[in-house]
Amino acid sequence: MKIIAHRGNKRYAPENTMAAFYSAAGYDVDGIEFDLQLTKDLVPVIIHDPTIDRTTNGRGSVSSFTLNELKQFDAGQRFHDSFRGETIPSFKEFLLWASDYSFTLHIELKLQKSNADLLIRETVKDLEHFEMIDRAVISSFQHGYLEQIKSLNPHLETALLTKTPIFRAVKYAEKMSADGIHIRYNIQNSRFFRRWSNKGVPVRAYHVRKPGQLLLCDKLGVSGIITDDPRAMKSAAERILK
Repeated sequence: MKIIAHRGNKRYAPENTMAAFYSAAGYDVDGIEFDLQLTKDLVPVIIHDPTIDRTTNGRGSVSSFTLNELKQFDAGQRFHDSFRGETIPSFKEFLLWASDYSFTLHIELKLQKSNADLLIRETVKDLEHFEMIDRAVISSFQHGYLEQIKSLNPHLETALLTKTPIFRAVKYAEKMSADGIHIRYNIQNSRFFRRWSNKGVPVRAYHVRKPGQLLLCDKLGVSGIITDDPRAMKSAAERILK
């Protein structure tokens, strides 16, 4: 069972910041999940929301600022004053740091109202430049993005990201050039999880927060969990999984 830190160690550090990623890496997680979208000057940066309102001391859409402008906003103080000075990381900044580790990169591409093709191309190009194609899994709720990723580099692993049940999921995944499925652990009948896993499709469950949920995922053949609390889930896995 792989333990993947959702937006870094977001329970104990401000999400999608280098502080959260450092913290997650300290627990020797199997993967770190984060979100990508483009700035005004078309640089991929790591942030979840389309605006900076919730996670920084600024206001406005991510796409309305250049990278240098975004770096002026504080992305840590709202979480706790001890994180004052944390900034929104660029993708390249993260990749440079991640080069010293071995965890898998779980990259969620966010919806882009414009320049989606450029976000996809820049993401693939940066992974190739840092020689991390074999360490990356790219997912998105925008399933059409996955076909474009595969057309640029067929060696990249991709995954459908879904909030709702999927009918004939394996066939649909194949149609959308997806290698795996990322799905909330409790939104589909358990027999489908087993069926997908038995067919060799990687299934990763998100919003797993409790030991009982972890145990259920293990019984269903889930290959990894995406969790807000990697420390607790690592401890639970060592304690209850054989």
